[in-house]
Amino acid sequence: MRPLSLLSLVLAAAVSADTLTLLDGTFLRGRIERVADGQLELRVQGWGGSEPLRIPLARIESFRTDEAVRLSGRRGAVLDGVAWAVGGRVASSGGAETFAQDATVELWREPGARPAEVVPTRLWKMQADLDLSGRSGAAQGSGFSAGFQARGTTVADTLTGSVRLVRAVAGNQTSADDLHVTLGYETNPTRVVYWYARTDTGYDNARQVDFLSVNAAGLGLRLFTDARGKLDTRIGLAHRYENYSLTGQPSLATPSMDLGLLFEREFGWAKVETALSLVPSFASAQNFYVRHESALNIFRGDGPLSLKIGVSNDFRGQPLPGQVGLDTAYFLRAVYAWK
Repeated sequence: MRPLSLLSLVLAAAVSADTLTLLDGTFLRGRIERVADGQLELRVQGWGGSEPLRIPLARIESFRTDEAVRLSGRRGAVLDGVAWAVGGRVASSGGAETFAQDATVELWREPGARPAEVVPTRLWKMQADLDLSGRSGAAQGSGFSAGFQARGTTVADTLTGSVRLVRAVAGNQTSADDLHVTLGYETNPTRVVYWYARTDTGYDNARQVDFLSVNAAGLGLRLFTDARGKLDTRIGLAHRYENYSLTGQPSLATPSMDLGLLFEREFGWAKVETALSLVPSFASAQNFYVRHESALNIFRGDGPLSLKIGVSNDFRGQPLPGQVGLDTAYFLRAVYAWK
Protein backbone atom coordinates (compact mmCIF):
# COMPACT_ATOMS: atom_id res chain seq x y z
CA MET A 1 0.00 0.00 0.00
CA ARG A 2 1.28 3.45 -0.87
CA PRO A 3 2.29 5.70 2.07
CA LEU A 4 -0.16 8.38 0.89
CA SER A 5 -3.06 5.91 0.82
CA LEU A 6 -2.12 4.61 4.25
CA LEU A 7 -2.00 8.17 5.60
CA SER A 8 -5.43 8.88 4.12
CA LEU A 9 -6.90 5.85 5.86
CA VAL A 10 -5.34 6.83 9.18
CA LEU A 11 -6.67 10.38 8.92
CA ALA A 12 -10.12 9.15 7.93
CA ALA A 13 -10.24 6.86 10.95
CA ALA A 14 -9.09 9.65 13.27
CA VAL A 15 -11.90 11.97 12.26
CA SER A 16 -14.65 9.37 11.87
CA ALA A 17 -17.63 10.10 14.12
CA ASP A 18 -21.37 10.53 14.05
CA THR A 19 -22.47 13.98 12.88
CA LEU A 20 -25.45 16.16 13.73
CA THR A 21 -26.74 19.54 12.53
CA LEU A 22 -29.26 21.62 14.50
CA LEU A 23 -31.91 23.86 13.00
CA ASP A 24 -29.87 26.93 13.97
CA GLY A 25 -26.90 25.65 11.95
CA THR A 26 -24.84 24.32 14.88
CA PHE A 27 -22.73 21.35 13.73
CA LEU A 28 -21.70 18.67 16.20
CA ARG A 29 -19.49 15.60 15.93
CA GLY A 30 -19.49 12.77 18.47
CA ARG A 31 -21.17 9.45 19.19
CA ILE A 32 -24.95 9.09 19.07
CA GLU A 33 -25.72 6.76 21.96
CA ARG A 34 -29.43 6.39 21.38
CA VAL A 35 -32.71 8.06 20.38
CA ALA A 36 -35.78 7.61 22.58
CA ASP A 37 -38.82 9.59 23.74
CA GLY A 38 -38.11 12.39 21.29
CA GLN A 39 -34.56 12.95 22.58
CA LEU A 40 -31.20 12.20 20.98
CA GLU A 41 -28.26 11.45 23.28
CA LEU A 42 -24.92 12.58 21.86
CA ARG A 43 -21.60 12.07 23.60
CA VAL A 44 -19.07 14.77 22.65
CA GLN A 45 -15.43 14.46 23.68
CA GLY A 46 -14.15 17.32 25.83
CA TRP A 47 -17.49 18.91 26.73
CA GLY A 48 -17.58 18.57 30.51
CA GLY A 49 -16.89 14.88 31.13
CA SER A 50 -18.72 11.85 29.82
CA GLU A 51 -22.32 13.00 30.38
CA PRO A 52 -24.14 12.82 27.01
CA LEU A 53 -25.95 15.83 25.60
CA ARG A 54 -29.72 15.30 25.35
CA ILE A 55 -31.12 17.12 22.33
CA PRO A 56 -34.83 17.22 21.35
CA LEU A 57 -35.43 15.73 17.89
CA ALA A 58 -37.57 18.77 17.08
CA ARG A 59 -34.38 20.91 17.13
CA ILE A 60 -32.37 18.61 14.85
CA GLU A 61 -32.16 19.28 11.12
CA SER A 62 -30.17 16.15 10.26
CA PHE A 63 -27.85 13.49 11.66
CA ARG A 64 -25.87 10.50 10.45
CA THR A 65 -24.14 7.66 12.25
CA ASP A 66 -20.67 6.53 11.22
CA GLU A 67 -21.36 2.83 11.85
CA ALA A 68 -24.27 0.43 11.97
CA VAL A 69 -26.91 0.93 14.67
CA ARG A 70 -30.40 -0.43 15.29
CA LEU A 71 -33.35 1.69 14.20
CA SER A 72 -37.12 1.34 14.49
CA GLY A 73 -40.32 3.40 14.70
CA ARG A 74 -44.01 3.04 15.41
CA ARG A 75 -45.06 -0.51 14.39
CA GLY A 76 -41.92 -0.63 12.27
CA ALA A 77 -39.33 -3.32 11.65
CA VAL A 78 -35.93 -3.21 13.31
CA LEU A 79 -33.32 -2.12 10.77
CA ASP A 80 -29.59 -2.75 11.24
CA GLY A 81 -27.30 -0.36 9.39
CA VAL A 82 -25.95 3.16 9.15
CA ALA A 83 -28.77 5.53 10.16
CA TRP A 84 -29.46 9.08 9.04
CA ALA A 85 -32.18 11.72 9.33
CA VAL A 86 -33.12 14.49 6.93
CA GLY A 87 -36.33 16.29 6.03
CA GLY A 88 -38.17 15.01 9.10
CA ARG A 89 -37.65 11.31 8.23
CA VAL A 90 -35.18 8.78 9.67
CA ALA A 91 -33.77 6.00 7.48
CA SER A 92 -31.23 3.18 7.59
CA SER A 93 -29.01 1.38 5.12
CA GLY A 94 -30.51 -1.82 6.59
CA GLY A 95 -33.86 -1.46 4.79
CA ALA A 96 -36.14 0.70 2.67
CA GLU A 97 -38.59 1.64 5.43
CA THR A 98 -38.35 5.16 6.88
CA PHE A 99 -39.73 6.56 10.11
CA ALA A 100 -41.05 9.93 11.26
CA GLN A 101 -38.51 12.02 13.17
CA ASP A 102 -40.62 12.22 16.34
CA ALA A 103 -41.11 10.56 19.73
CA THR A 104 -41.95 7.20 18.12
CA VAL A 105 -38.52 6.64 16.58
CA GLU A 106 -35.89 4.63 18.47
CA LEU A 107 -32.17 4.21 17.86
CA TRP A 108 -29.86 2.04 19.95
CA ARG A 109 -26.61 0.09 19.63
CA GLU A 110 -26.57 -3.07 21.70
CA PRO A 111 -29.03 -5.85 20.69
CA GLY A 112 -30.58 -6.04 24.17
CA ALA A 113 -30.71 -2.30 24.83
CA ARG A 114 -33.79 -1.17 22.90
CA PRO A 115 -35.14 1.85 24.85
CA ALA A 116 -38.74 0.55 24.89
CA GLU A 117 -37.60 -2.74 26.45
CA VAL A 118 -35.09 -1.40 28.97
CA VAL A 119 -36.36 -0.65 32.47
CA PRO A 120 -35.60 3.05 33.13
CA THR A 121 -32.72 3.51 35.54
CA ARG A 122 -31.81 6.68 37.36
CA LEU A 123 -28.32 7.85 36.45
CA TRP A 124 -26.65 9.66 39.32
CA LYS A 125 -23.96 12.30 39.11
CA MET A 126 -22.40 13.69 42.29
CA GLN A 127 -20.04 16.51 43.09
CA ALA A 128 -18.29 17.83 46.20
CA ASP A 129 -16.69 21.25 46.42
CA LEU A 130 -14.75 23.55 48.70
CA ASP A 131 -14.23 27.27 48.23
CA LEU A 132 -12.61 30.34 49.68
CA SER A 133 -14.78 33.45 49.76
CA GLY A 134 -14.88 37.09 50.67
CA ARG A 135 -18.14 38.48 52.02
CA SER A 136 -19.85 41.84 52.42
CA GLY A 137 -23.26 42.89 53.70
CA ALA A 138 -24.87 41.03 56.59
CA ALA A 139 -21.63 39.09 57.07
CA GLN A 140 -18.24 40.81 56.72
CA GLY A 141 -14.86 39.13 56.38
CA SER A 142 -13.47 36.07 54.64
CA GLY A 143 -14.25 32.41 55.01
CA PHE A 144 -15.09 29.21 53.21
CA SER A 145 -18.00 27.03 52.21
CA ALA A 146 -18.25 23.31 51.55
CA GLY A 147 -20.96 21.62 49.56
CA PHE A 148 -22.25 18.37 48.14
CA GLN A 149 -24.68 17.92 45.24
CA ALA A 150 -26.38 14.89 43.71
CA ARG A 151 -28.39 14.77 40.48
CA GLY A 152 -30.30 11.71 39.31
CA THR A 153 -31.95 11.60 35.87
CA THR A 154 -34.20 9.24 33.93
CA VAL A 155 -35.85 9.77 30.57
CA ALA A 156 -38.89 11.14 32.43
CA ASP A 157 -37.66 13.22 35.37
CA THR A 158 -34.78 14.61 37.41
CA LEU A 159 -34.09 14.55 41.16
CA THR A 160 -31.59 16.93 42.78
CA GLY A 161 -30.26 17.41 46.28
CA SER A 162 -27.59 19.59 47.84
CA VAL A 163 -26.05 20.63 51.14
CA ARG A 164 -23.97 23.78 51.67
CA LEU A 165 -22.27 24.94 54.86
CA VAL A 166 -20.82 28.47 55.05
CA ARG A 167 -18.44 29.87 57.68
CA ALA A 168 -16.77 33.30 57.69
CA VAL A 169 -14.84 35.33 60.24
CA ALA A 170 -14.03 39.00 60.79
CA GLY A 171 -11.15 39.37 63.24
CA ASN A 172 -11.94 37.07 66.14
CA GLN A 173 -15.69 37.07 65.49
CA THR A 174 -17.70 34.56 63.46
CA SER A 175 -19.49 36.66 60.85
CA ALA A 176 -21.21 33.91 58.83
CA ASP A 177 -22.56 30.57 59.94
CA ASP A 178 -25.33 29.18 57.76
CA LEU A 179 -26.55 25.92 56.28
CA HIS A 180 -28.85 25.22 53.34
CA VAL A 181 -30.26 21.80 52.46
CA THR A 182 -32.18 21.69 49.17
CA LEU A 183 -34.23 19.02 47.41
CA GLY A 184 -35.79 19.35 43.97
CA TYR A 185 -37.85 17.39 41.48
CA GLU A 186 -38.75 18.23 37.90
CA THR A 187 -40.24 16.41 34.96
CA ASN A 188 -38.19 16.47 31.79
CA PRO A 189 -39.72 19.05 29.41
CA THR A 190 -42.13 17.98 26.69
CA ARG A 191 -40.93 20.57 24.19
CA VAL A 192 -41.42 23.60 26.49
CA VAL A 193 -43.42 22.82 29.63
CA TYR A 194 -42.40 20.90 32.76
CA TRP A 195 -43.45 20.68 36.43
CA TYR A 196 -41.23 21.17 39.45
CA ALA A 197 -41.23 21.04 43.25
CA ARG A 198 -38.47 22.22 45.57
CA THR A 199 -37.58 22.84 49.20
CA ASP A 200 -34.81 24.91 50.80
CA THR A 201 -34.28 24.39 54.54
CA GLY A 202 -31.58 25.44 57.01
CA TYR A 203 -30.44 28.27 59.26
CA ASP A 204 -28.55 31.59 58.99
CA ASN A 205 -26.97 32.64 62.27
CA ALA A 206 -25.49 35.83 60.76
CA ARG A 207 -29.06 37.05 60.23
CA GLN A 208 -30.26 35.56 63.53
CA VAL A 209 -32.43 33.02 61.71
CA ASP A 210 -32.61 29.83 63.78
CA PHE A 211 -34.65 28.00 61.15
CA LEU A 212 -35.71 28.84 57.61
CA SER A 213 -37.76 26.98 55.06
CA VAL A 214 -39.09 27.67 51.56
CA ASN A 215 -41.32 25.01 49.98
CA ALA A 216 -42.57 25.56 46.44
CA ALA A 217 -44.10 23.85 43.42
CA GLY A 218 -45.24 25.05 40.04
CA LEU A 219 -44.73 25.24 36.30
CA GLY A 220 -41.45 25.49 34.40
CA LEU A 221 -40.94 26.79 30.87
CA ARG A 222 -37.89 25.89 28.81
CA LEU A 223 -37.61 29.05 26.74
CA PHE A 224 -34.46 27.98 24.90
CA THR A 225 -32.38 24.86 24.57
CA ASP A 226 -29.74 23.49 22.23
CA ALA A 227 -26.77 21.16 22.47
CA ARG A 228 -24.81 23.67 24.57
CA GLY A 229 -27.26 24.98 27.12
CA LYS A 230 -30.72 26.01 28.22
CA LEU A 231 -32.77 28.89 29.61
CA ASP A 232 -35.60 28.01 32.00
CA THR A 233 -38.11 30.14 33.88
CA ARG A 234 -40.29 28.99 36.76
CA ILE A 235 -43.48 30.26 38.34
CA GLY A 236 -45.26 28.62 41.24
CA LEU A 237 -46.69 28.87 44.72
CA ALA A 238 -44.56 28.78 47.87
CA HIS A 239 -44.68 28.96 51.64
CA ARG A 240 -41.87 30.76 53.47
CA TYR A 241 -41.17 30.26 57.19
CA GLU A 242 -38.46 31.76 59.42
CA ASN A 243 -37.91 31.51 63.17
CA TYR A 244 -35.58 34.11 64.74
CA SER A 245 -33.26 34.16 67.73
CA LEU A 246 -33.82 37.91 68.22
CA THR A 247 -35.78 38.46 71.44
CA GLY A 248 -39.31 39.66 70.82
CA GLN A 249 -39.13 39.09 67.04
CA PRO A 250 -42.17 37.05 65.92
CA SER A 251 -41.70 34.20 63.45
CA LEU A 252 -42.49 34.73 59.78
CA ALA A 253 -44.96 32.41 58.07
CA THR A 254 -46.35 33.66 54.77
CA PRO A 255 -47.75 32.24 51.51
CA SER A 256 -45.72 33.50 48.58
CA MET A 257 -45.05 33.25 44.89
CA ASP A 258 -42.01 31.37 43.59
CA LEU A 259 -40.25 32.88 40.58
CA GLY A 260 -37.03 31.48 39.13
CA LEU A 261 -34.55 31.74 36.28
CA LEU A 262 -32.00 29.04 35.36
CA PHE A 263 -29.35 29.51 32.66
CA GLU A 264 -26.56 27.21 31.51
CA ARG A 265 -24.19 27.58 28.54
CA GLU A 266 -21.29 25.36 27.45
CA PHE A 267 -18.21 26.75 25.73
CA GLY A 268 -16.11 23.57 25.71
CA TRP A 269 -13.36 24.88 27.98
CA ALA A 270 -15.86 26.59 30.30
CA LYS A 271 -19.48 26.62 31.40
CA VAL A 272 -21.58 29.59 32.57
CA GLU A 273 -24.25 28.87 35.19
CA THR A 274 -26.81 31.23 36.74
CA ALA A 275 -29.61 30.44 39.19
CA LEU A 276 -31.99 33.14 40.45
CA SER A 277 -34.88 32.60 42.87
CA LEU A 278 -37.38 35.28 43.97
CA VAL A 279 -39.97 34.54 46.67
CA PRO A 280 -42.32 37.55 47.20
CA SER A 281 -44.94 37.37 49.94
CA PHE A 282 -48.63 37.69 49.04
CA ALA A 283 -49.18 39.61 52.29
CA SER A 284 -46.67 42.40 51.54
CA ALA A 285 -44.95 43.32 48.29
CA GLN A 286 -41.93 44.63 50.27
CA ASN A 287 -41.40 41.30 52.02
CA PHE A 288 -39.48 39.20 49.52
CA TYR A 289 -36.50 36.86 49.53
CA VAL A 290 -33.93 36.57 46.73
CA ARG A 291 -31.18 33.99 46.29
CA HIS A 292 -28.77 34.23 43.35
CA GLU A 293 -25.58 32.55 42.21
CA SER A 294 -23.61 32.98 38.98
CA ALA A 295 -20.40 31.10 38.23
CA LEU A 296 -17.89 30.42 35.48
CA ASN A 297 -16.73 26.81 35.58
CA ILE A 298 -13.26 26.53 33.99
CA PHE A 299 -10.48 23.98 33.50
CA ARG A 300 -13.10 21.38 32.60
CA GLY A 301 -12.18 18.29 30.66
CA ASP A 302 -12.68 14.56 30.85
CA GLY A 303 -11.30 14.45 34.40
CA PRO A 304 -13.29 14.94 37.61
CA LEU A 305 -11.72 18.25 38.69
CA SER A 306 -12.73 21.78 37.71
CA LEU A 307 -12.65 25.30 39.13
CA LYS A 308 -15.51 27.76 39.62
CA ILE A 309 -15.25 31.53 39.94
CA GLY A 310 -18.47 33.21 40.97
CA VAL A 311 -20.66 35.42 43.10
CA SER A 312 -23.70 34.67 45.25
CA ASN A 313 -26.27 37.03 46.78
CA ASP A 314 -28.85 36.73 49.55
CA PHE A 315 -31.28 39.65 49.65
CA ARG A 316 -34.27 40.32 51.89
CA GLY A 317 -36.73 43.12 51.29
CA GLN A 318 -37.50 43.42 55.01
CA PRO A 319 -34.38 42.50 57.01
CA LEU A 320 -34.44 42.37 60.80
CA PRO A 321 -33.77 45.63 62.73
CA GLY A 322 -30.13 46.65 62.51
CA GLN A 323 -29.38 44.40 59.52
CA VAL A 324 -28.68 45.23 55.89
CA GLY A 325 -30.73 43.67 53.13
CA LEU A 326 -27.96 42.34 50.88
CA ASP A 327 -25.34 39.72 51.72
CA THR A 328 -22.80 39.03 48.93
CA ALA A 329 -20.06 36.41 48.63
CA TYR A 330 -17.30 36.18 46.01
CA PHE A 331 -15.83 32.70 45.77
CA LEU A 332 -13.15 30.55 44.17
CA ARG A 333 -14.43 26.98 44.31
CA ALA A 334 -12.66 23.67 43.62
CA VAL A 335 -15.10 21.03 42.35
CA TYR A 336 -14.72 17.24 42.21
CA ALA A 337 -17.41 15.38 40.23
CA TRP A 338 -18.07 11.67 39.85
CA LYS A 339 -20.75 9.12 38.99
